Amino acid sequence: MLHNSRNLSGAVANQSGAMEAETILKHGRSSKSQMSRGNKKRGIGITIACVAILFCVSFTFKFHESSVSNTDQIIGMWKMVSTDMEGEMLKTITKGHFVWTHTVNNVIVRSAGGTYTFDGETYIENIKYGTQSMSNFFGQKAVVKIRFEGKKIHYNGLLAGIVPLNEVWERVE
Repeated sequence: MLHNSRNLSGAVANQSGAMEAETILKHGRSSKSQMSRGNKKRGIGITIACVAILFCVSFTFKFHESSVSNTDQIIGMWKMVSTDMEGEMLKTITKGHFVWTHTVNNVIVRSAGGTYTFDGETYIENIKYGTQSMSNFFGQKAVVKIRFEGKKIHYNGLLAGIVPLNEVWERVE
């Protein structure tokens, strides 16, 4: 019985070899080498695609991380902590807009708001509205350099090119 198994496996091997020889005569190379070359090409293509995707994702993440961090650092609610004024000053900064209020005994005594730009260092407020006491500054800009220190922002600049702004604001959580 063992002898017959060897003959059978030998016959299958011969038949397989004959089919490969026939393929080589028809197509010039064996189908195994065609499959092998096709798999290699496919593997190389997949590898190149993966590297390209990883590069793009990495670049996008770094670009996104740096551009978002500048804006996200400033967005939020802030309380002025460097004032000797009576009352409390709060500033709310959203994406592209700001508003601040100065309250004394729960009454708003001054307020202003508008749009802003921020490049990570220079913060420019474009004052568009506010209380009557701020109306002389409508259409004016407050241009300040900003330095972050923990939960605090240090402002140093000018309002309307003439009023000094040296303020420290702390994030309200």
